[in-house]
Amino acid sequence: MDRRLKLPALLSAGILLISLSACGGNKKTLGKPDTAVPLSYTERREKGEAFDSLLSASNAFAAKFAPKAAALSEQKNVALSPVSVYMALALAAQCASGETADELYAVLNAPRETVTAEFSDFYRSLTAEYTDSRGKVEARVDLGNSIWINKGTSFHESCIQTLATDYHCYSYAADFLHDNAGANKAVQNFVKEQTHGLIDQEFELSEDTLFTLINTLYLKELWNDEGDELPLTQTSYSFRQGDGSEKTGPLMQGKYIGGQAFDGENFTTFFTRTLHGYRLHFLVPKEGVSLAEVFTEETLNALQTVDYGGYDEETDTYYSTRCLFPAYEADFDAAVDDVLKEMGIGRFFLDPGIYPDGCEFETLTDEEVYCKKVRHVAKLKVERRGIEGAAVTVAEMGAATAPDPATKYVYEDFIVDRAFGFVLTDPYGVTLFSGVVNTI
Repeated sequence: MDRRLKLPALLSAGILLISLSACGGNKKTLGKPDTAVPLSYTERREKGEAFDSLLSASNAFAAKFAPKAAALSEQKNVALSPVSVYMALALAAQCASGETADELYAVLNAPRETVTAEFSDFYRSLTAEYTDSRGKVEARVDLGNSIWINKGTSFHESCIQTLATDYHCYSYAADFLHDNAGANKAVQNFVKEQTHGLIDQEFELSEDTLFTLINTLYLKELWNDEGDELPLTQTSYSFRQGDGSEKTGPLMQGKYIGGQAFDGENFTTFFTRTLHGYRLHFLVPKEGVSLAEVFTEETLNALQTVDYGGYDEETDTYYSTRCLFPAYEADFDAAVDDVLKEMGIGRFFLDPGIYPDGCEFETLTDEEVYCKKVRHVAKLKVERRGIEGAAVTVAEMGAATAPDPATKYVYEDFIVDRAFGFVLTDPYGVTLFSGVVNTI
């Protein structure tokens, strides 16, 4: 494969080739979407079942992904942004074709038509900006989609345009092959800017990188008007940590909210609400139950439909509950390839130069590529003034292995034409079935 192929002529008025240096590193802008205007309340009410189904699909993905990914981390506190991973996979699905696309959409829990038609509004529904009485931005949710293309890699302009129009995706060219340090610096500075400085690190994208798909997310939210801190309890509470040790001190006091804590089989749950209506749910294991037994796909799915009540008709009583909770910080930084493979994404990670049924990415490029790694980084801080967090998901697409032109290959047939024995193993070589066949 000749990775020095020239970029096709960019004739569309919507695709610009502009040298940028503001973010540092070596990159050029190939495609720029329109500004994503937050979805208005009226627009949201007018959306139909397809839009609601995509939101449900994202939540179902989150319930499955989060427990599996959290188990990868050795950190005591783990924060993940499943929606960031979901959006990065949606970009990959749009670029993919054949059975690779089928697998990706199956894990996204939605067909291509729904994702393509509803993604823009889904993206807009998450984007938010809140100002105070002086017009200063006090809280926000910023999202960013981008694709980074190695200079000299051929691509289909129609796919880039679709990503820009339907997925709010920027497109950049960076020289991963000849200026790997500069390209990595450009990505690092871009992610740092998109996450308002919370995530500032190199992602070690290799010289073999042909494409990189990136989603970023930034959240800043307050508990109260003017950013007032939550009050602390007058009483100190004993907090039992994961290792069984105890830590004593006051807790933060959330506001009273109509409803009662939900009492599940092995957990209890309630939530506290932020200034602009975001909810922070707490999932507390019951005595003798580990956190791992509670933080499961089943529980997270159930949490989405919990009815906290608030009014007891028999006693004509209204209930309100507040959360008392500690400040905390949590993070995550790991490749999530194995999690995504376990969830059903296989071909996406298969090198087509080695596997005939490997990754299919013909919607974006005629070159043979496959996903080398999906890395997810997230940080979250919950404190008395509010919540701040950021996440990035980076899917690195590399060139398929090319055969050595000096090597001679001989192809032969192996014909099973008599009674035979067999062994069937899983992908890791563990025997699942074995036996003999005497008659057919």
